[in-house]
This record gives sequence, structure tokens and C-alpha cells, in this order.
Amino acid sequence: MTGEEIQTSNRIGRKLTRDASRRTFLKGTGALATTGTFVTRGVKAHGSYGNRVVGYYPSWAGNYTPSDIPFDKLTHLNYAFLEPQSDGTVVVGDSSEKSLLSDLATYDNTDTVFMLSISSGWYSGTFSDAASTAARRQRFAKTAVDIMEQYNFDGLDLDWEYPDGTVRAEDPHNFTLLLEACRNELDSRFGSWTHLTMAGSPNPNIVDDAYELGTISSYLDHINVMTYDYHGDWSNDTNFNAPFDSPPEDPDGQQSWNTTNHMEYWGSKPISKDKLVMGMPFYGRSYSGVAPTNDGLFNSFSSSTSETYYNIRENIKPQSDYEYHWHPDAKVPWLYSTVENTFISYDNVDSISNKVEYAKANGFGGAMCWELSQDPSNTLISEMHDRLHA
Repeated sequence: MTGEEIQTSNRIGRKLTRDASRRTFLKGTGALATTGTFVTRGVKAHGSYGNRVVGYYPSWAGNYTPSDIPFDKLTHLNYAFLEPQSDGTVVVGDSSEKSLLSDLATYDNTDTVFMLSISSGWYSGTFSDAASTAARRQRFAKTAVDIMEQYNFDGLDLDWEYPDGTVRAEDPHNFTLLLEACRNELDSRFGSWTHLTMAGSPNPNIVDDAYELGTISSYLDHINVMTYDYHGDWSNDTNFNAPFDSPPEDPDGQQSWNTTNHMEYWGSKPISKDKLVMGMPFYGRSYSGVAPTNDGLFNSFSSSTSETYYNIRENIKPQSDYEYHWHPDAKVPWLYSTVENTFISYDNVDSISNKVEYAKANGFGGAMCWELSQDPSNTLISEMHDRLHA
């Protein structure tokens, strides 16, 4: 065989392997047609099902290796992140990232859908550059799908934060055109079963400014709504990282600033609710210099940082000076230490369970976490899966 024939054979072999294993998940949900090699274009081709369990897996996961990932608990694994260049080229990082992707490519005996997530950071401008012309959008789509095929992944996830017109006024429409270019590239190479998703802001102002939902919904399997980071070092006072509902006593009066209200806001838009996946954090927010009033809640603070669920559960909560509290409206826990004057808001099994039950009961498309390595015990992702699949 010539070099070109060998490459063609390898591509076919990878696709057949992908079809035989990971498409099992799609068959089980009715997302694949029963005749033909590929599905016909339509809603079902892009995942009309409500039990997604999406886990982001970052390149910096460290000791949490691919062998630690509970694939049996995940419908989708989102590798984070590939990076776009201003000219539209999507690139893999250094040799260690290439090695990690190669390692993940060997896990082809799972029913999990493997996604490559592409991001360029908060308002970096790089995504805006990459989407600014037709030639760059096509280069983005081609190079991203090249990498997807090279490492035997099943689809793409775009995490542009955010195409709301802040960098370029044309960004909202250019994002639509970028998704269209990716969908067309995927369909032309693999057929319309191939996955395309995005990460979306929970903020209604950004939702309205950034996304042409009536158009992009037809290109997407689902949207991972990032319903977390409601409060942090940018806030006026200590508050919850991802409240289920807003406490009526919130001193800032942010009664609509919560996960359920924002999921309902997304649900009011021209996109099927079962394409909306509710995001949940596997980390919390720690605030220092907090007075003991109200057990640390709604007080001023001197500094704030993030804490993984693992560190909270294993190292912080067991300390005798940290007291556990639960808010009846926010439906999330917090810890407070009068010794260290520290307030910590986070999600645990109980709050994750409640959120998953809400997503399931209200017709949303499942649950997503950021991110898996923050809970190496896999306690939270197991709860997420078991509740959705009960």
C-alpha cells in the first residue's frame, strides 16, 4: 500500500472502531437511525435525550489519570482544552498533552462519547479573531476535526467566553457561522451523527447578546450551561458559588441570580430544553477575613480563592473548628471557622443530588461538571449519574 492508502485505511479503521463502540450510547438513547451507516439530519441526530452526564477532564489533571475516569458514569467526556490561534488554526499543546490525548485514544472500549473542547480564555480576543472571516472559520473547523480524527475522538465542544460583542460587534453572528462551519465539516467527513456542543454562560444578559439561539440550536447536540461562579473574589460579600435558589436575605438583592432561574431562562429560548445541560461545580469558594456574624454568610472578606471538593472534604471539613451549615433556599452547604475567620461555599452529594433531580424533573438534558479531577474519589459524578439513570 502507498502512504496515502495506509492513511486512508487507518482513518476508516478508526471510524469503524468508533462506530462499533461509542455509538452504542447513541443507539441506547434512540439518537441513531436504525437503517443506513449514518443517521438522517434532524433533532434525533443531535441527541434527543435527557440523561447526559458530561464531565470535563483538564489537561492539568495531574495524578488523576485517564485510568481514574469512571467511564461507566459518563455519557460524555470533554477533554479541556485545545486552543485556537488568531488565524483559525486549532492546535494541540506540548508533548505531554499529545501523550495524554494518545492515552485517552486507547480507551475505545467504552460507551462514552469523547469530545475535544476548544477554549482561549476569558475575553482573550483569540476566538474572535479565529471566527472573523470565512477562511479562518473553515481553517478552524478543518484543523479541529483533523485533531479529533487523529486521536479518535467523537466530536467538538466550543467554549468561547463570550461572543457577546465585547471584542467585535460581529462576534454573535460570527459564532453562529463558526458553529455552522464545524457542523458542515463534521457532517461532510463522518455523517451527521458526529457531536457538536458548546459551553454557555448562565448570565441572561450574555445569553441575549451572544447567542443566535434560533439558528445555532440546529447545529448543536446540546449546550453545557455553566451554572456556577455566581460569587467569588469579585463579589461584595460572602455568598454561594452555585445556589439552587436565591436566599431572600441576600443583602445585594440578587433574587434572580441562581442556577434554577437561569436554567429556566435558557429554557424559555428557542431551543429544546432537552438540549440544555445543567452545570455543577466540583469545587467551592473560600473567603478569608470573614467575621462570625451569621456564621460567616453575607459578610465582607479580605480575599477569596477556589478549593476543590477533594480538599474541602478530606482536609478542611474534618477540622474541629469548621462548622457545617446548610441553607434551606440556596440548598447548598457552607463551612465556617471562627478560628481562621474563613467561609467556604461548595457543593456536596446532597446539593448535587437535588440539582440533578431538578434537571431531570424539568425536562432538561442532563448534568455537567467542572471538573472531574477536583473529586478524584468520583463521589459526585457517581451521584450525578445514579440520580439521572435511576
